[in-house]
Amino acid sequence: MPTPIKKPSTKSQPKAPRTLKTIKVNLTSQIVEAFDSNNRVFRFECVSGDRDHPTDRGIFRVLWKAESHRSRAYDVQMDYALFFTNDGKALHQYHGVAPLALIRAARGNISEWFGSHGCVRLAEADAKALFAWASIGTIVQVS
Repeated sequence: MPTPIKKPSTKSQPKAPRTLKTIKVNLTSQIVEAFDSNNRVFRFECVSGDRDHPTDRGIFRVLWKAESHRSRAYDVQMDYALFFTNDGKALHQYHGVAPLALIRAARGNISEWFGSHGCVRLAEADAKALFAWASIGTIVQVS
C-alpha cells in the first residue's frame, strides 16, 4: 500500500520577529548610534549643522540613499548619503580638510567651527558602514 502524502498545513507559519532599525543622532554629544531592536550596532562621532544651519530635530525615516551624490545647493560631495528630510538633509561622509578625529580633538564644540548646512557628517568608514546597514525606511531620531 502506498504511503499517503501529507498535505502542507494551511495554518500560517510563525513569522520571525521583525527587527526595528533605528539611527539616533545626539546633537549635544555629537554622537550617532545605530540600533537593531534594542541592540546597539554602531556608535560614531559626527558633525552636525552649525548655529546658522541647524540640523532638524525630530523623528524621520531614511527617504532615499545615494552612494555618491553631489549637492546642487552647496556644491559639496555627499558620499554614502542617507537622506532623511525632503530638503536634502542627510547622514553622509565628511569631506573636510583635516581628519574628523583631529578636528574633534582640537575643538570640543565642533559644529560651531566646522558645522554643516544641517547634515550629519561622519568619518568615511563610519558613513560607509551605516550606509550598508541602513535601508529605506530606517527610523532616524535627532535630538
